[in-house]
Amino acid sequence: MIAQVPVLAAIFAAGTSRYRRIPALPPRRNLDVPPRQRSRLASPGYVLASRLLLSPLIERRLKKIMRTQLPLALLLTVPTIACTSDATTPPDDDIDSITSSIERENGGYDTADEAPEFGDDAFFAAADIEADAAVSDALATDPVVTDLETRDGVQARNVIVLWGRMPADPSGTARDWSGSLKLSRGAMVVRRRIAFEQATDRLLPRTSRDAIQFQSQTSVHADGLALTVLDPTPSDANPLSLTYVSADGAITYTLNLAGLAAGPVALDAGDGNQIVAIGHLRRDANACDHGFLRGRWHAINPNAGHYAGLVLDSDGAPTGHIRGIYGKRRSGEAVFFGKFINREGQFRGLFRGTYENGHFTARWIDRSGGDHGALGGMYRAGDTLRAGQFLGRWAETSCAEAPRPEPTRP
Repeated sequence: MIAQVPVLAAIFAAGTSRYRRIPALPPRRNLDVPPRQRSRLASPGYVLASRLLLSPLIERRLKKIMRTQLPLALLLTVPTIACTSDATTPPDDDIDSITSSIERENGGYDTADEAPEFGDDAFFAAADIEADAAVSDALATDPVVTDLETRDGVQARNVIVLWGRMPADPSGTARDWSGSLKLSRGAMVVRRRIAFEQATDRLLPRTSRDAIQFQSQTSVHADGLALTVLDPTPSDANPLSLTYVSADGAITYTLNLAGLAAGPVALDAGDGNQIVAIGHLRRDANACDHGFLRGRWHAINPNAGHYAGLVLDSDGAPTGHIRGIYGKRRSGEAVFFGKFINREGQFRGLFRGTYENGHFTARWIDRSGGDHGALGGMYRAGDTLRAGQFLGRWAETSCAEAPRPEPTRP
């Protein structure tokens, strides 16, 4: 049961940005409502009241609450709690605000530090981004594996592999993915497991350097692994590949890992399921900061939406958060913007780029406005906050791998 005060806080805080968006331009539509005049000496109560009276978002939210039969007595408590932030819905869910903001430089985002999770941990909890956990792989200390990691000429690449429904499907039927991932040569080390549930999913003991056996069932969302892949002969005429084999051997899907230099690799696995992989060369983080990002991509309408997710280090461990908007400008250009903070809320950068056909690319902008790096990846838009998904990689300019216009489909 949701407490009364937080509920009302969630209703009336839409006019307050918890992640320091620069105020959006006025909506283009003309409602014949004269512009309001704000005095610098106006009281906070006056400003709040004027926002509530003129916000179409409030009307929509009041209707939603009335459908849940919120007692009238709760509505009368508004003056004491209206300053509290929205606990479930971000200000970016307002289509007029997004449409206006994407016309602005950097989407209206600034370079200020934030509270952790942009001060909106309830929203990130509602997004239900797949949890992950570190894995202690026994083969990480295997002498052959450690030799490959340090040997000249061996190519080491960190890779995230996901399998399941992307975007999510609340009515999706369960699918048993239990089986193995088999590398065509070299070795693999498991760094993290993604969305594994105790009741249905687990890694089986490693018995081979080039194979990983697991049990996994998905229905609504996807499961996955973060790996380090070691290729002893990257110049071989036969490209390195990773093959999924079902437990009974009846189903196989092969991902061409040579394509990871250009961008994500994706395969259709039927019934709304996919197997996707994204990777980057494994480098010394002190020499070049790089990693991954994953989260939710929510389409509010076909031409605009917002996204939020986790920023990960090179091994796939969460190190911060990203939040942003996307949409088509009046010029027809499809753009997206976002802000990147670390786990403490300190500013790390702004993202500014384009998206199209399930793929996005962007530049990483530092506090001075300079070009600090790049990011790119794939998205699968969803019509609810929890449905859509994106998976990408980011890196400083010195080690960024050029993205491809759209995902490789072997």
